[in-house]
Amino acid sequence: MSKPLLLSTYGEWTKKSGYSELVAGGSPSSLLWLDKSIGAPIAAKNADRLVFTEQTFNEYPNYWVADKRFATPRQVTDAQPDIFKQFAWGTKKLIDFKNSKGVRLQATLTLPAGYEPGKKYPMLVYFYELMSDTHHTFSFPVYDDRPHMSTYASNGYLVLQPDVRYEIGRPGSSALDCVTSAVKKVIELGYADPAHIGLQGHSWGGYQSSFIVTQTDIFAAVVTGAPPTDLTSFYDTLYRSSGSIQQGITEVGQVRMGAGATPWSAHDLFESQSPVHNAPKIKTPFMILQGTADGSVDYGQGLEFYAAARRLGKQVILLSYPDEAHHLGRKENQKDFQIRMRQFFDHYLKGAPAPVWMTEGVPQLKKGLDPTILATPKK
Repeated sequence: MSKPLLLSTYGEWTKKSGYSELVAGGSPSSLLWLDKSIGAPIAAKNADRLVFTEQTFNEYPNYWVADKRFATPRQVTDAQPDIFKQFAWGTKKLIDFKNSKGVRLQATLTLPAGYEPGKKYPMLVYFYELMSDTHHTFSFPVYDDRPHMSTYASNGYLVLQPDVRYEIGRPGSSALDCVTSAVKKVIELGYADPAHIGLQGHSWGGYQSSFIVTQTDIFAAVVTGAPPTDLTSFYDTLYRSSGSIQQGITEVGQVRMGAGATPWSAHDLFESQSPVHNAPKIKTPFMILQGTADGSVDYGQGLEFYAAARRLGKQVILLSYPDEAHHLGRKENQKDFQIRMRQFFDHYLKGAPAPVWMTEGVPQLKKGLDPTILATPKK
């Protein structure tokens, strides 16, 4: 404490960021404060120099150099200088909203390239927990198992990423409340076409999106990835990636059912928050992604939800990727999923013709040999 301390600073509601200096006994003084996401600085050992990044959704995270008090910052790299010329790119807007309990929340909304005020667009909702913090994150259009804001914005979609605040014992209900409140706000503001809104979540987002599809028909299509769907059976399964049992994460970890809440002491509560036990109420077509070697959420969770929905006559597709883990690792599978997810959403949110694999399925013996993924649908 004999020397000034460097503090990172962040605007909870503005999403600005930067760095301040704190001298013992004093108040922080701002060194750098921008309406951007400022990366962690790297300090030179034997010189008065820092290197750091600056980025926004519309600014590639290039490197900047300054002295150790961030004076006279200067950009020193210019990576991807033509990306905004070669590709249609969207813009970002912060959305303020409240859930049904009056809790103040935010969402970051990506507007599509060439956005026209007053026009209502199809919208994709992608969420996890606190997504508004990604407001100034540059969206790399990469291959994996989730939608990317820049890709969908380039193709005429709004992309909404809302925050979720949880009540202990009501994780699914909390997500339903916060996500639908955000969607209703964006509809109220005149951005989204209320008849063409989709939802996607993976892992913990997969649990929440799976629960939401059982509770509302506000969405026209839902894609859920690697989802815990039956909290009772999930409770005693193995988190194979770490070797632990899922009991801790279910009670006091991310699932938040409550300390001491078990399938035996709180049976009705576990069922009420489990997608599979609410499957009879599904009204929306949805698609499940699951790797058969998932070490975080057992493959049986996705399969159980699929089997229940099929038995109940719901519109559901299972994309089962052999030997894949919690996140798709093979590029061919990542590409395959990105194509199928876009075709699924384009069909339900934009009225594009359904590809053959959606209407006729892929027989087990032809798995991996599907020539119809890009084929023109049959007349």
